[in-house]
Amino acid sequence: MSDVLFDDSAQCVRVVDDPEARQYALYVDGVQAGTMSYRIVGQRRVLGHTEIDEAYRGRGLSQILIQAVLDDLREKQQKVTIYCPAVDRFIKQRVKYADVIDPSHPGIWFA
Repeated sequence: MSDVLFDDSAQCVRVVDDPEARQYALYVDGVQAGTMSYRIVGQRRVLGHTEIDEAYRGRGLSQILIQAVLDDLREKQQKVTIYCPAVDRFIKQRVKYADVIDPSHPGIWFA
């Protein structure tokens, strides 16, 4: 069952966690427009590739997807390991999210 992490009816944007597919999915007007893959290792999430469909690029949707995921994981007090350059850039631009990174397993992220 998918959990809704973000729902903005004004923009018709929704972000859900699809554990069976091991990905977060971003929907625009009910159409899947982007994904972020992940794995669960112990108590942390290993964030893999983030992709926005070409038809939806340039709208800041990757930022919405990444922020929704990080906000949800922070709320659940889960740590992350990053292997996605987009997530890496996002956190470097918004250092307040650095607290969600697992210091023992940061992945590609370096402070």
